[in-house]
Amino acid sequence: MIRPRLLTSSQLADELGVSRRSVARYVQAGILVPELFTPGGQARFDLEDSKRQLREYTRKMRG
Repeated sequence: MIRPRLLTSSQLADELGVSRRSVARYVQAGILVPELFTPGGQARFDLEDSKRQLREYTRKMRG
């Protein structure tokens, strides 16, 4: 299995068209769950999984 390329919160924000602060808020609210945290505590994200998580959250909020 090919491992996905993991993105920093800044890279993810660029890909999603949102601010880095928005990504941080999504993580804090439990909307986005990072793929992993580095030993230094920095989050890393898989782009496709993050998009899936946001789609699921949007569907849930729409009812």
